[in-house]
Amino acid sequence: MNEVELLRMENICKSFGPNVILKDVHFTLMPGQVHALLGANGAGKSTLMKIISGVYSLDTGTIRIHGNKVTIQSPADAKRYGVSIIHQELSLVPEMTVAENIYLGKEGSAVSAGAIFSKGNLEAQTKQLLEKYGIPLDARVKVRDLSIGHQQLVEIMKAVSDESDILIMDEPTATLTTGETEQLFAVIRSLKMKGIGIVYISHRLDEIQEICDYVSILKDGRNTAEGRIQDFSSEKIIEQMIGKQLDSYYPTSDRVPGETVLALSNVTKGRVLNQVNVQLREGEVLGLFGLLGAGQTELLKVVFGAESYDEGEILVHNQAVTLDTPAKAKAQGIALVTENRKEEGLILEQGTASNIALASMKSLSQWGLKKDAKIRSVANRYVETLNIKLSTIREPIKNLSGGNQQKAILGKWLYTEPKIVLLSEPTRGIDIGARSEIYHLLSNLADQGRAVLVASSDADEILGMCDRILVMFKGSVIAEVKREEANEELLMEYASGARDKKEVKR
Repeated sequence: MNEVELLRMENICKSFGPNVILKDVHFTLMPGQVHALLGANGAGKSTLMKIISGVYSLDTGTIRIHGNKVTIQSPADAKRYGVSIIHQELSLVPEMTVAENIYLGKEGSAVSAGAIFSKGNLEAQTKQLLEKYGIPLDARVKVRDLSIGHQQLVEIMKAVSDESDILIMDEPTATLTTGETEQLFAVIRSLKMKGIGIVYISHRLDEIQEICDYVSILKDGRNTAEGRIQDFSSEKIIEQMIGKQLDSYYPTSDRVPGETVLALSNVTKGRVLNQVNVQLREGEVLGLFGLLGAGQTELLKVVFGAESYDEGEILVHNQAVTLDTPAKAKAQGIALVTENRKEEGLILEQGTASNIALASMKSLSQWGLKKDAKIRSVANRYVETLNIKLSTIREPIKNLSGGNQQKAILGKWLYTEPKIVLLSEPTRGIDIGARSEIYHLLSNLADQGRAVLVASSDADEILGMCDRILVMFKGSVIAEVKREEANEELLMEYASGARDKKEVKR
């Protein structure tokens, strides 16, 4: 007898006005299966998952759960049918404990029938649940005191405690360290063993190959390929996602770096940065690799004047400078593309044109009034040169994909004509095609003589695009590695502290 599918979606269609988002899409999830749902930003992945989780209603098509046709018109309907979605942005209450978060709103289910609800009962039930899935957390600890990785495990346990057997994980490792990712994968394997089906959405192909059993690929709202993961190489996945072969995912260049344009000498900030020394040259892409929390994000904010530092010296073009505000950094020709684009790089309710103008309002306004025609002209220039996909430059930028939002931020800073470009986790949450475009854009900036400093916790990214690599560990730069000598194992040994410190070249 054939195994009954947990989920079958057939001929799913969804449009918003004249825009067709999904056209006759099908998707099937089996018990104990980790099914990767892949596609470039805008391919329809999020819309399909919002339909199954009750955020959107479908236009036409059918949904079956455990073989039974169902109608899902709200998140409450989805929850009733055993569907839970775990978003990138966690929905936990920091001041509550692990136990209180897991059973928030459903305390009655946390104790046996007829028992009086108590904190002790809640914690005991939570402990039993955590032990069942091998999660080493204390039910009594407040969520605010947990790492992001452990908070995500709490979010998963919230879903499991609902007796959900269909879990949707959206970019679950985007903010996790390597160790936390391994722990998450252990939990996923435990969930599989208990028959829970997982829809896994990620842009990290190495993770897809490691944890997933099956893959479905969407392009322009339609199915393009599906099958067992062992039948799909990374190259084949990329080709199916973007509709063409990608000859050079990472750029190649024979450029020769020039003079040092930015030098940090013994920069120290509390326990976050410890005597950091960095030299960035014109015409190079310098990689700053480290695991989350190693200090690379804070270092870039110090250089941009967004955070203060206690000791040390910063030189721009061999001149000591005081960079205690972003305005002063900008005046020195420095730009920063921040890690959190939605909170620190964009005004989400405004259009692309307004966002591209943000860093240049002095030259794009007169007597306190915006030069709308000039702003539109500038925006249209960068929309074209950066290949930003949108319906209109006035559309709220929150509606754009992550890759197109990131390109808009780059356009915002490129209009200021910076000499030094700092980027923190520049492709986080961005699809394969847009990543490659951004890598080539940054390489072109270096070819033009700009100095580019990329801080990233993605070893593949650093290895693929950087001319030279510095590794950070616990707030210090502990190694410099030449591109031709670098590999992921070596970088991880330094970044995890498993390898002795190596004297950094000057």
